Amino acid sequence: MRPSPLQPLWLALGLAAVNLVMFLLLTTTLRPWLDNFVADSYEAVLEDARSAMHQYFSSSTAADWESICNALNAKLDARCSIVPGNSHNFSEAVLKRLQQPAARQGVIDPVEHFIYHPLDKEHIAVLDPPPYPRWLVILGQDLHWLVAVMVNILLVYLYLYYRERRWTELEREIMKLPGMEDLGEEVQDIFEKVRRLQGVLADAREEHANLLLLQRDLLHGVAHEFRSPMARIQFALEMTEDADEAEQAELRAGIHQALNDLDKLVQELLYYARLKDSRSELDVAPLKLGDLLDACLEQVSPFYPDVRFHLSDEAQDARIQGDERLLKRMLLNLLRNAGRFARSRCEISIRLDNETVVIRIEDDGVGIPPGKVQRIFEPFTRLDPSRSRDSGGCGLGLAIVMSIVRKHGWSIQVRDSLLGGACFEVGMPVSRD
Repeated sequence: MRPSPLQPLWLALGLAAVNLVMFLLLTTTLRPWLDNFVADSYEAVLEDARSAMHQYFSSSTAADWESICNALNAKLDARCSIVPGNSHNFSEAVLKRLQQPAARQGVIDPVEHFIYHPLDKEHIAVLDPPPYPRWLVILGQDLHWLVAVMVNILLVYLYLYYRERRWTELEREIMKLPGMEDLGEEVQDIFEKVRRLQGVLADAREEHANLLLLQRDLLHGVAHEFRSPMARIQFALEMTEDADEAEQAELRAGIHQALNDLDKLVQELLYYARLKDSRSELDVAPLKLGDLLDACLEQVSPFYPDVRFHLSDEAQDARIQGDERLLKRMLLNLLRNAGRFARSRCEISIRLDNETVVIRIEDDGVGIPPGKVQRIFEPFTRLDPSRSRDSGGCGLGLAIVMSIVRKHGWSIQVRDSLLGGACFEVGMPVSRD
């Protein structure tokens, strides 16, 4: 929602146009109405002042005139004076008007707004123009400006309200994006949420790049892994035509074995792909490690009759939180890896390290070459296939182990074993449930 560089200019021009139209409307409609209203209202003020003068002077004597003028000064806030009724003080038109019978009630000068009240043939009471009431002054001088300011404030408010609503909608849509639902109400500033979103997008880009690399490596690995059984099948098919019955049976057995290898490879690939899918959820439950290790050893040890698997009795009752199916697969893969490369011994132990349960699996094989530790967790990696006592698997066993460890948020370390081979240690938080 990037603003255009011309947007402030358009806003200023729009506001100027609105103010021009508003000025024309005010000067042609509101201002004349205000002037008429103020004039009519002031005429009522003048009429009240004339009535007050008539009431005060109608039954007074010459001795009371001065006190009456003082009273009118205080009441009407205008100077009242007694002046001789001659041509020196009044115009001929005013004098003629004051001589009419209606003038006994008082006369209002329509131009100067003086109020005259004849007292006798020689004296006239003159009241200066009463001041405008304050509300009339404000109404006459400032109302149109107040209207203009209020309209401008309203326009600015509507614009800001529109922008705020757009920001709110943007914030709502941001919170719907993956990775933002855990932010909750702890962050109120939308700019902080945008910065968090940038971090989420950066992580998503990195994950996407890693997935592309993984996909490329998997495609290369799959092509390489498929080549061997496919070559065996092709060779067996070519040899079948010229082979006798006994050789044909042996070749068919080889074809079946190659097909089984391909089927196993496909299953492992699908399993690995499901693990790498970040949308798959864990079925977490309290688990007892000792029981799981016993079950896994019973399943693995028959395949390696020359290797003695020994599980220590320490911390057999340790419990963790994890997905039982994935944890069992991780243990099976680690035990198979140890049995495949061990000469005669494989030691398994469980120990407690503060709030962490550590599973330790080590063998007496030839170990891992220096600098190759991280590579063993890559798909289809075999550092030295000649060391494998069986088919060597599909090359995905330890890659699956690493995926399971990361999916749970656990840790795994590989080091040299005191037995001479490799030592795998998996750290998991203790469960108190």
